[in-house]
Amino acid sequence: MSVLLDTGIVYAYYDRSDAWHARARALIQGEQRGLILPAPVVPEVDHLLRRRLGAKSHLTFYAGVVEGYYLIADLPKGAYARVADLNRRFEDLDLGFVDAAIVALAETLGLSRIATTDRRHFSPLAAALSLQLLP
Repeated sequence: MSVLLDTGIVYAYYDRSDAWHARARALIQGEQRGLILPAPVVPEVDHLLRRRLGAKSHLTFYAGVVEGYYLIADLPKGAYARVADLNRRFEDLDLGFVDAAIVALAETLGLSRIATTDRRHFSPLAAALSLQLLP
């Protein structure tokens, strides 16, 4: 079964000084079933890499996208209602668009595995929606 990637885990993969780097690297390099990168995550990763690590890092990320290392998954039009629903249902978490979109995409694709460093948002979602958080 494939795994959906959140912004933090992808960023940590490229930032060797990040506390999650070793875990992100092991997961991303060891995953054999498909690394699905939700389209809404791409600009967030790009922004963080350019801002924190410089141009070379985000170009390395682009190469991974272009070469097919990541499978880019767009959010289907029908999933936007689910994004809004998740933000209403979990209003106390202040999810925002991208985190809710990752969950909506997981549901749309029939996936339960989400790789994330964001336990504050995703732990309650995982408990309520039967998601598996990695690493």
